[in-house]
Amino acid sequence: MASIHGNKTQSQRQRALEQFKRNKIKILVATDVASRGLDIDDVTHVINYDLPESKEDYIHRIGRTGRINKKGIALTFVD
Repeated sequence: MASIHGNKTQSQRQRALEQFKRNKIKILVATDVASRGLDIDDVTHVINYDLPESKEDYIHRIGRTGRINKKGIALTFVD
């Protein structure tokens, strides 16, 4: 497991992303610092701990799964 958040350096975030893309780690925990611009194939699950500020951000987040005719699961926990 690895994480991406604002307290990590850019090189630490890039290293975590590369490990995730290469299946060296199976779980990537990320804050909104990683909400856009990530190109990662074969994401099977997106789990939202909270809702993003806008519906567009939510759609973008859950759209990480099921890309290019693949299936995925998106879960959101609400309080």
